[in-house]
Amino acid sequence: ERVFFWDFLSWILEYFGCLLLRVVEVLYKGTNMASDGSGAAPPEIDLKAQMEKEKNDPSMVAYLKSLGIDPDYKPPEGDDRRVVVKEFSIIFKDGHDPVTLKFETDADLKAAKKTPMVIKEGVEYRMRVLFRVQHNVVLGFKIHNSVFKMGKTIAKDTEMLGTYPPKNDFQSVDIPKNEWIEAPSGMMARGEYKAKMKFQDDDNNTHLEFDYSVKIAKDYA
Repeated sequence: ERVFFWDFLSWILEYFGCLLLRVVEVLYKGTNMASDGSGAAPPEIDLKAQMEKEKNDPSMVAYLKSLGIDPDYKPPEGDDRRVVVKEFSIIFKDGHDPVTLKFETDADLKAAKKTPMVIKEGVEYRMRVLFRVQHNVVLGFKIHNSVFKMGKTIAKDTEMLGTYPPKNDFQSVDIPKNEWIEAPSGMMARGEYKAKMKFQDDDNNTHLEFDYSVKIAKDYA
């Protein structure tokens, strides 16, 4: 029985090891750097063509679906953007209405810079990003955020969001995912802070960059 168990375990590891290697090839073939050391990226894989190639392997198709890859995905026409960031919000643990910046037009970007996002001092909050990946897999989607007061940088952070396949629908991610951030409080903390946010990926593609401001106040109004 012990021999049978280890033989079975060995088969499982070998099977899923091969499956994982194929998944890695599907997801990363188009974005890994060239093996000749030149640093040039090879042509990206056509995700739809790859799904068509794997359609006769039910285990592979099921695994790709479990990773969030939609075999019926259809890329938008006339929009070459790889990532579309639709909204950036601050949500509050106490149930107060979220404060949201939209990025659907150039006017929205200008408004983000002029209209402060008001946070009541001492409350707990987190950030939420609403976005959609288009055309192909995006590796290492991340946010770079810098906060300034009186011309000095007081905070500079990078938040890794992860790797995402293309989808027809928008999806959201909270930052942090399982915790809340406590806003500073007191007279010294109150006031307006300038900030800059940039959305990039592991290939250093910039998908969105904008200036905004945050105001720490005694109350939400």
